[in-house]
Amino acid sequence: MALFERPKPQMGTQGDVVPRRVGAFLVDLIVISVVGGLLTAALGIEALASGALLTLLYLLYFIGFEGAYGRTPGKHLLGLVVVTERGEPCEYRAATIRTLLRLIDGLPGALYLVGLVAIYLTDDRQRLGDLAADTVVVRAADRGERL
Repeated sequence: MALFERPKPQMGTQGDVVPRRVGAFLVDLIVISVVGGLLTAALGIEALASGALLTLLYLLYFIGFEGAYGRTPGKHLLGLVVVTERGEPCEYRAATIRTLLRLIDGLPGALYLVGLVAIYLTDDRQRLGDLAADTVVVRAADRGERL
């Protein structure tokens, strides 16, 4: 299945995707870091501005991909999709809420501990952003099935 398609979700699988979510997040951080590093170098940006650029890129990356396709490249690679708790597509509003709360889930120095604790304390394995946006992360359906 192509990255730029919204897959059909396998509802009820949110309980067994936590390791995949962690892997997808690490893939996404690598992509953001590489792109951000290339932009910083190409634009000759200093350290403080580089931090601001990376933060903006981080926010736009998750809002853009999850709002448009329900998944980031990392989630695509690991067979995941973000949907509402009712199984409907994650749209830009929900993606924005999820992404803004990533800033709390991943408080600096906490190694995403807030997000992981929330995931393990909730029945549907939701971090704070998921709870606020009424979303879940589930396995994507088999190839060829789209919303």
